[in-house]
Amino acid sequence: MKAVILAAGLGRRMGAEKPKPLISLFGMPIIEHSIRKLREHEVIVVYHDKEIEKFIKKRFPEIKLIYNDSPEKENGWSLYLVKDFIENDFLLVMSDHYYEENFFKYDKFDKTTVFVSEHCEDKKEATKVKIDENKVSEIGKEIKDYDYFDTGFFYCKKEIFDYIEKMKQKERIRLSDIFSELAKDGKIGYHITNGRWIDIDTKEDLKKAEKIVAESLSMSKDGIISRNINRKISTKITRIIVKYDFFTPNMMTIVSFSIGVLSSILFFMSMFIPAGIATQLCSIVDGCDGEIARIKNMKTRFGSVFDALTDRMADFLIVLGMLFAYGFTSLSIISFFLAISGSIIPSYVYHLTGLRTLFSGRDVRLFSIMTGAIISYFYIEFLIYTMIFIGLLAYGGVTLVMYKFWKEEKIYSID
Repeated sequence: MKAVILAAGLGRRMGAEKPKPLISLFGMPIIEHSIRKLREHEVIVVYHDKEIEKFIKKRFPEIKLIYNDSPEKENGWSLYLVKDFIENDFLLVMSDHYYEENFFKYDKFDKTTVFVSEHCEDKKEATKVKIDENKVSEIGKEIKDYDYFDTGFFYCKKEIFDYIEKMKQKERIRLSDIFSELAKDGKIGYHITNGRWIDIDTKEDLKKAEKIVAESLSMSKDGIISRNINRKISTKITRIIVKYDFFTPNMMTIVSFSIGVLSSILFFMSMFIPAGIATQLCSIVDGCDGEIARIKNMKTRFGSVFDALTDRMADFLIVLGMLFAYGFTSLSIISFFLAISGSIIPSYVYHLTGLRTLFSGRDVRLFSIMTGAIISYFYIEFLIYTMIFIGLLAYGGVTLVMYKFWKEEKIYSID
């Protein structure tokens, strides 16, 4: 299926020296966010500014470019220019909008469909949508009695070009005018989306979009430390490095693992404070691979397995370093096995049940190791206490998970 991105606007807003679609949003041009989310589609970009052409040819040479030499005729004309390259249904998105990932997870529709939302950052400037049963009855900015906001994301039938054909002699052809005509004939459906979106017109909009992107990188399964400390730092790192192709998700997994190995070596050398800091840094950077994968749409099953494998290996080496730093005694060996098994079992149980606690995850374990390592600089016994603590923490979490899982299964069996 093809996807059309309209990027032929005239203005260079927000005081930037580059066209709006190329303004950086969380380390990448605004338009690149949509392009990457549309990687499964054959993308067509309609442009006017040569900078956009240069950017697309360099970064995404596979994309079809169509030049609009009359951008003053508005975005409806830009859409008309792709007519000869469209054979079937297609997606239509705006180059200066940011859309969350779930916009791009949709089913096929039997009519041209506008993705609508109950939420909008700038209600005054937004295009409004009035609904009548299962179709759109009105669409436009001046509607007073409306139900939803137009997000600028459309699933289009090829018949839309027939409507533009009737309007092509006009000096200006706005998308809202085209969809208004379709609405009059009852040929527009609507799809309510819960995904966040924003039309970026001002610097304030850009700040809001940055916040939306950052929040979208967090995960529901994030633990207490990850949510309150790690993500606040890892997202800042990701924002800086995401524009570089070298820093792929797998590369950041390797970087995180390497920091974990460094932490282990520092423990072997009894350099407790640097070892503790390296352990926490390993935990922070561990979030960057997933963030890059989500923001650049590079998620793979291999990446998930590779990340999980290197996490377990790093955990083993770090705790092994703690054991060697303290020395081999009956208590230290027991503590080591308690900590190691506590690093593995919660992940195994989560894989089987889909349940976990906020305090038994890797983020809390590594933060505890950092804290224990710093204290161990003054009292080496804290190496033992830390290993025991993370083991008990993990087993406590597993016990709670199994109890919750048992209750759910019991209710299910009764039903």
